[in-house]
Amino acid sequence: MADNITNVSEVIGDVSGNIAESLSQIFSPITGIIKAVGIAFIVYVVYLIVKAVLNFRNKNRIKNIEKNIEQINKKLDLIIKKKK
Repeated sequence: MADNITNVSEVIGDVSGNIAESLSQIFSPITGIIKAVGIAFIVYVVYLIVKAVLNFRNKNRIKNIEKNIEQINKKLDLIIKKKK
């Protein structure tokens, strides 16, 4: 009886090993595609982060330029008023 149990466990082990091997052969192209999509997603996220940082810097630069233009306009208005 004990021999039958070990034989059954060996058969189950062999069958599960064969199934796992055949499934790995079937799904290997799919795992490659999933890995490629994952890498592309990571690259896209990094791109979005860099783009957000650059947009933030550009917005700050534009705000500074607007402030400078307002100051220049005020000074020009004063000069124009003095000439009149």
